Amino acid sequence: MSTASDPGTTPRRLHNRATIAYVSVVASVALGLAGLGWYTTRGIGDVYAVLVLAGLGITSWLLREIDVGARIHLSFLSIILLTSAVVVGPVGAAIVGAAAAVVQKETQPLIVRAFNIALCSSIGSLGGLVYLAAGGLANPGSSDSASRILLGVGLPLMVADVAQCLLNAALISGVVRFSAGVPMRTQFLKLLTTSGAAYVGYGVIGFLFVVLWLPAGVGWFSAVLVLAPLFVARWAFVQYGDELRAHDRTLRALVTAVETKDPANSGHSDRTAQLAQWLAETLGLGHKEIQDVRTAAMLHDIGKVCVPSKVLRARQPLTDDELVVLAEHALSAVELVQGIDFVAGSVDGIAHHHERFDGRGYPAGLKGEDIPLTARLVAVADTFDTLTTSRSYREAMSVDAALEIVTERAGAQFDPTVVDALRRVLARHEWVPTEHTPEELATAAVILDHDEPEVSDLYAERQDLRVKVKGSTTSVVMPVGGAR
Repeated sequence: MSTASDPGTTPRRLHNRATIAYVSVVASVALGLAGLGWYTTRGIGDVYAVLVLAGLGITSWLLREIDVGARIHLSFLSIILLTSAVVVGPVGAAIVGAAAAVVQKETQPLIVRAFNIALCSSIGSLGGLVYLAAGGLANPGSSDSASRILLGVGLPLMVADVAQCLLNAALISGVVRFSAGVPMRTQFLKLLTTSGAAYVGYGVIGFLFVVLWLPAGVGWFSAVLVLAPLFVARWAFVQYGDELRAHDRTLRALVTAVETKDPANSGHSDRTAQLAQWLAETLGLGHKEIQDVRTAAMLHDIGKVCVPSKVLRARQPLTDDELVVLAEHALSAVELVQGIDFVAGSVDGIAHHHERFDGRGYPAGLKGEDIPLTARLVAVADTFDTLTTSRSYREAMSVDAALEIVTERAGAQFDPTVVDALRRVLARHEWVPTEHTPEELATAAVILDHDEPEVSDLYAERQDLRVKVKGSTTSVVMPVGGAR
């Protein structure tokens, strides 16, 4: 199941009034569901069973350590809660969930702990209530036939499993919306695509757990029998988490290579990636598409490792040949990453992030929506971060000033839809201009950075330069299409 490890991006956002109010509502929902469960069943079931299941829940909670991104962790508490829904009823399941979330192995803000307790308790109660509402047997026994157990336990339990999955995704999406500004729909779909399939498997394991505990008469020892599949599932998530971390290390190594060669742009890739991700989320893209956009933004400038330092740190205007070499950094980046499988969905965004909406960009002169959406998102994020970053020839612009410049260029350099998304992103997220130190700027170029709008206009006005960029890179395969 998914839980919030720290749903906010900053302490200010984490403790804002909207987040606190939302957590208060979730806590009220948890109490209301527990109360409804008590009204429905008039008890908490077998106290001994509650203690055993609570112990298992605490163990599962303490073992959750697989960070799958966006500060979301996966645990197997949902299996315990699903089993509790049948074995000890909605009130007992609420107690199991709350008890599990109370125990922590790391320090967390009080509001995060309160949310997780309310979340787990709500999921437990809802599972029990939905199970009973779907016609689930309150106390299946060994005398029940296989078909009766399948229809009276298995089917209602799977319905309860779906309900728990949806509630978990909805409540998590809400807290991430108020604390981090991520649209609920985006986060909701992300959780369903990353953990929804796992919930189906959890439901099957939960059903086996119940059958062993009650009809088979194994009781609490059934917990031992389900440990093996639990650890197999956990191992699979470990591999997934390790793979994500390996990807991140690869990206970080590539970005470090660029920043070592061009230290004045330190942090630019990270900031562009964050802004591009926010833009993708605002436009409602799917989880995979958002990851591709973020990766493209992280790697959009790695081709600069192929550009001579004298061009990157020029102290005088560039010649035409040097302008062509600089413009080719996008395609050089494609050559560098083409063999990396997990970057495949980001290649279009890397190759075409200097295209212009009016068709006068490079390297392919694509126009309008023929430009891959990934590239259009990276283009806006790239320029906005450049404008709000200090240079050797100017101070960092304010957010409002930079937004005004980007807005004026909608329809010419940028996609108007993406520009509108930027406006919404900045209303939702805090963006702080970047001020480099004099030491960092000492080695920087004194001419305009290649991401400045004026430089884009220079290439737009010089078709002869754009033809050379395309003509000198005929060996590079440029996939066009991507996410639209």
